[in-house]
Amino acid sequence: MKENIVARRYAKAITGVVREKASLNKVITDLHNISNVIERSDELKNVFYNPSIRMKFKEGVLSQLINRLNPVPPINNLLYLILRKDRIKYLGKIIFVLEELSDQILNRVRVNVKTAFELDKGETDILRKRFTEVTKKDVILKVSVDHELIGGIVTQIGSTVFDGSIKNQLRLFRK
Repeated sequence: MKENIVARRYAKAITGVVREKASLNKVITDLHNISNVIERSDELKNVFYNPSIRMKFKEGVLSQLINRLNPVPPINNLLYLILRKDRIKYLGKIIFVLEELSDQILNRVRVNVKTAFELDKGETDILRKRFTEVTKKDVILKVSVDHELIGGIVTQIGSTVFDGSIKNQLRLFRK
């Protein structure tokens, strides 16, 4: 619960600082890159998450990370702030909430589609166009393959799931 409140507060602050749409996308991309580097490295997690390591050392490590990844300037101050406030462990959640807020600001929606088979570019474009018509928003479409579906698709828009898979139809038929 606390992490949701903290994440929302920081995400709102970021959207307040970053006014341009293109910059907001760049901020999110850069934050993802930094978060991925931290989460993939046990050494970095140990440094940043360990309260017994001195802040000066943590700031030095963060400075090197920033120099190496070269994110857009507003991120630098944010990273130092969340490090000093011992909130760096919430970076993933902050990014998640920031994506939600940016989707609202930019009038877009994320649609996750699972299919039984790989879709070609034409089929993906048709799906994106249909979801754009239905939602009246720009669609960020993520398509994945799940061979257990047998056929059909499962679509998730926000927290709503539409299961049009043959696997689900067979399950319903059995009942």
